[in-house]
Amino acid sequence: MKENPAFPSLYHQIVEVLKPSAAFLVGGAVRDLLLGKPVHDLDFALPKDTILYAKKVADQLNGDFYLLDKERQAARVLLEDEQQTRLVIDFTTFQGESIEEDLLTRDFTITSMGMDINKDHQIIDPCQGAGDLKDGLIRSTSDRALREDPLRGMRAVRMAAQLGFLILPDTRDQIRKSGNDLLEVSPERIRDELFRILEGPNQAAALMALQVLGIYPVVFSGELTLHQQGVIRVLESFWSLLQEEHNPDVASNWAFGLFVHRLGRYRKETQIYLKQEAVSGRSVYQLSFLSLLLQLSRNDDQELDFSLAHFSSVMRLLHLSNQETDRLEKGMQAVQAYQSLTNNQLSLHPIEVYRYFREFGEAGVEGVFLALALFLVGEEKTSLQSSWPDQLDTARYLLEGWWEKREQWVDPPGLLNGNDLQENLDLDPGPEIGILLEQLREAQVRDGIQTRDEALDYLKKIIQAKDTPG
Repeated sequence: MKENPAFPSLYHQIVEVLKPSAAFLVGGAVRDLLLGKPVHDLDFALPKDTILYAKKVADQLNGDFYLLDKERQAARVLLEDEQQTRLVIDFTTFQGESIEEDLLTRDFTITSMGMDINKDHQIIDPCQGAGDLKDGLIRSTSDRALREDPLRGMRAVRMAAQLGFLILPDTRDQIRKSGNDLLEVSPERIRDELFRILEGPNQAAALMALQVLGIYPVVFSGELTLHQQGVIRVLESFWSLLQEEHNPDVASNWAFGLFVHRLGRYRKETQIYLKQEAVSGRSVYQLSFLSLLLQLSRNDDQELDFSLAHFSSVMRLLHLSNQETDRLEKGMQAVQAYQSLTNNQLSLHPIEVYRYFREFGEAGVEGVFLALALFLVGEEKTSLQSSWPDQLDTARYLLEGWWEKREQWVDPPGLLNGNDLQENLDLDPGPEIGILLEQLREAQVRDGIQTRDEALDYLKKIIQAKDTPG
């Protein structure tokens, strides 16, 4: 396995540094290689000197070193290749006297295989994980695996959803028995594993599996209802439709077919949007699903409460950051604003698009798709054909402004600044200047003002009208 294209581009340089350490490649990287999938992150197990070699890799390849657990000799190195693709490398010390003993202490058989980097990547497989990988099965390595770390139950669900594998009955029973022990796991670890699940694919199936296995109520302090499952499935389908070039199921689904017909032109823009980080370390794709779970966390499924206060208990339980909380709240409020636009307007105008994105920015795009998902699940089938096209017209108009007419409708160029107003309109510094500049921006969108002279004339008329008695 000298030049396997599945390996990250920096892999062979890393191995050259690690060869004297007698390290083994372990975990998900080995699983993905055997499945013929590209490897994105690496895990190495070493018999000793783990921290020393992790620092060597960081130093020689210009990476960042992080000590994760001094007592367990666990470290992480972050590298970037020539394309600025980030690579995460984790280093651990053997749990036991040999690599075989170490692998036996791990969670599931398909991630308890190792490869000897000094023996042409010979596979070490004491738990017969290769057989389970071939059969599409997820099996715990031992009865104690889930007792030692209950979070492994969430990881099993994530792997099952991502790989399309079956969790064996004995392992499912172990997950159920360890479910309440999740309360003893740090909320930060639960939160991070939840975000990995929401990164997809098959979020709806994964969340339902958490419910069946008794994990979902522990994480969210409530049941996952049938209505919630339906909304998540719809959003999952929307995002999928705009990420795939062709989906054969669309032709047989009138609502989805019309959705692609009206909004499919934004396929590329949507793909880029979903992958970007809304906040540090969290993609729009992940946060959009969490937004729906929080929006629907009521006893009354059909009634939505968009206030942050209503969701505070769940957010505290998940230990979300202030950035994550603010973004989720903004996405929820964008949904409400979108619903008001479709309920109160026969047709939209550029000024409504401007005001919508002025308030919500990037989160406004997310609000469009979340609102469509909520509408499609909540609408009666008898009225869907008459209402759905109007919903899509609103969505298309907003997205047209964001992705095609940004300068005209969303972010008009600055024609004047505060100094210009003070010098040309004889104004003193103060809040009035900000108000006038915002009025000008709206006039640029609404009335098509394009030049500096037009802008000054417009503001002079506003000031004169205000100063005119009566």
